[in-house]
Amino acid sequence: MLLKRPRYRRFEYAPRYYKPETDEKEHFKKELRRERGKHRGKRRPVILWGIILVLTLYAYLYLTGSLR
Repeated sequence: MLLKRPRYRRFEYAPRYYKPETDEKEHFKKELRRERGKHRGKRRPVILWGIILVLTLYAYLYLTGSLR
């Protein structure tokens, strides 16, 4: 009993009502979310580089005495 590993239960689910129209809608929504997620992550480094550039420019102008 101590060495016996528990097994997961298997079951087969057969949906009673199937509407192909709603299945296509759900598939379209999932694809749209996936595509939106891909593009969302690519924008972040551009903003980060822009902030670094602005801070570097500000530090340069401050240290040279142009902003005093």
